[in-house]
Amino acid sequence: MMNNNRNFFCAALSLLVLLSSPVALYAMTAQEILDQVAKQNFSEDFRLVLSTKTFKGKKTISSHALWLMGKVRPELTSFFIEFDEPEESKGLRFLLQIYLGKEPKAFMFFPVTGNTLPLAVDDPSVDIGGTGLTMEDMQGFTPEGGERLTLVEEQKYQDRECYVIRVSRAEEKAHRLLWISKKDFIIAKSQNVDAQGKVTRELRVVEFFKTASGREFPREEEITMPGKGVRILVRQEHAVFGIEIPDEIMDPGQFGTYKWKN
Repeated sequence: MMNNNRNFFCAALSLLVLLSSPVALYAMTAQEILDQVAKQNFSEDFRLVLSTKTFKGKKTISSHALWLMGKVRPELTSFFIEFDEPEESKGLRFLLQIYLGKEPKAFMFFPVTGNTLPLAVDDPSVDIGGTGLTMEDMQGFTPEGGERLTLVEEQKYQDRECYVIRVSRAEEKAHRLLWISKKDFIIAKSQNVDAQGKVTRELRVVEFFKTASGREFPREEEITMPGKGVRILVRQEHAVFGIEIPDEIMDPGQFGTYKWKN
């Protein structure tokens, strides 16, 4: 009888441990983690102001201020960018359309000529308007299709417990690594790694801010390119989530001339 009671107690204790430990009970896959990133951080339309400063060594080589809007839908995520500064770039607009499982599309509007041109998106590392930001930065978590997602390990980054996910293609040896916080599913750090294992580009969040509801989001990010000696600081201000974005802003035929500020 005593043995039966002891066995029952051990079984109950083991069940209690399992119930209090969701990781032990259910381990998330890399795809499920990225789905949570999308669900918790990119599920609402938004508008914000971005400022970027690019440094070569200690010298500032460029500075930009621009509006960024995002419209998130299950099959299509669109980003609208309009430059405010410098003066020679004022009014320059970009539209990025990222389709689920399809090739993305990009367009650029020139305010001087009033023309809209499609952009080649073969290379996701191409610079957007001299800011140092790339199509890949805009895509963030969005899979391009044909990629392999692997949960590599769990690691602490800036006192945050993170999942480390490797994103790669079968035909390429180069890959990306994403550090995703367990608490809020924020991409806190990412690295582009070439075929020789060398980090060619790194993005990391250096400052967070809290919303009225207590959730954290990136405030400032630092991008470094070791091989070029370039460092870029990207800061976001005046972020508003859950707003209505006009359809015209995300329409390739209208985004260049639509007067959204009026």
